[in-house]
Amino acid sequence: CQNGGDFVIRRMIQRGSGVDFRTLRVGEAGNSVIVVLFGKQDALKWLMTHETGNNEVEAMERLKLMELMRIIEPITSTDLSIPKSYAASHPSTEARYRFVDPWEVEALESKAGETASATLGRGHYHALTVGLIANSCEKIIRSAGGLHLLGLWSTLKGGICLTKALASAHPSWERDAGGDLQMKGGFLMEPSTYDNSIRQHLYGNSLFRRLELPQRFLALLQVELLDLKNVTSPSGSSSLTAYALLRLKRQGSSAPLNHKARSLDSACTQARKISKSSGPNAPASWGSIVRFRFPLPEDVDCEGKSFDADRESLFKGPPTSLQVTVYEKKFMSDMELGGADVNLDSLGSGGQIEEWVPLRAGKDGITWFARIRLSLRFELMCIDKSHYASDDDNKSRCPSVGLKKIQKLSRLGAHEDSKGV
Repeated sequence: CQNGGDFVIRRMIQRGSGVDFRTLRVGEAGNSVIVVLFGKQDALKWLMTHETGNNEVEAMERLKLMELMRIIEPITSTDLSIPKSYAASHPSTEARYRFVDPWEVEALESKAGETASATLGRGHYHALTVGLIANSCEKIIRSAGGLHLLGLWSTLKGGICLTKALASAHPSWERDAGGDLQMKGGFLMEPSTYDNSIRQHLYGNSLFRRLELPQRFLALLQVELLDLKNVTSPSGSSSLTAYALLRLKRQGSSAPLNHKARSLDSACTQARKISKSSGPNAPASWGSIVRFRFPLPEDVDCEGKSFDADRESLFKGPPTSLQVTVYEKKFMSDMELGGADVNLDSLGSGGQIEEWVPLRAGKDGITWFARIRLSLRFELMCIDKSHYASDDDNKSRCPSVGLKKIQKLSRLGAHEDSKGV
């Protein structure tokens, strides 16, 4: 029995595997994003030793299959906007891979990006259109009743009605009072509002999938940075210019969020002057907005748990908190005002939460609070189920969000750490 791609990843990352992992830094010096990469040759050697019995052709096929399934994504010097002289002196950039999280988060550059076609996580997604909805139903309707039924279906806009009905269907655990109760240690464990919203839309995706329709929900989370207050100035904070680094992360992740260690899915707001404000209901004076989106993967149950134990071990569920670090813009060196993790448990679909978040700044404790508003909704898109479409076709119609960001940041600079990670 051939082991899955996530099984391979899980064993390659173990110490002593022989696979060398390095960190690619893209962006401006002192404000770069990090991407962990491993070499193609190392991966081939590992596969030949542990999986294919020294069969190089089979190892190459396994690696190509992992690419097509987007378990890994190739990064080459041609994908980076770097001088040819750099590529010539760094041959390792010619054949590297990055891991792809099935719940990959994209930090959107604008509101228009919310429904933009893209390769995100392990799927290729297209903006939902009437044409795509009609095409998805045509084969089923034609086989059931021929052209006459297809004509009637089109006239009555059956595809749109079916999409709306499936999208609004209530899961069984909501219809059955007292059913599907989760118990742990003899105590009732109710899922959070956030978890329940994810579950509801995973259920919706399962209905579309069961009918072999391409419609899929993606999660969209909007963060509004409303205000900033210094508790040491009760009469109101003086004006300052501030910006923030933000990312969505899973519970238990202790990775820092600063200019030296930013992940690919992080966002950086524009520096804005925050005017003096006072009172708990003062008008918004910051006004920065950041949008994130992430897919609801295919191979998971309605709880968000993967059917693949190795994948579940590596990528356990959706992000569950917002990580934020706030800086004051200075002439010489920016000063960190503090950071915080905002739990998403009370955030539901179509709703929003607003709170003053304490920003902890190392040994200095808490002197700053940020007023943050979060909102969550889900957008329908169409998944491209042709996993084996040509690379050029996918790149043009559904560009990879990770690769696109790497290319953009590499124009400002690219550097690979000499030591493994």
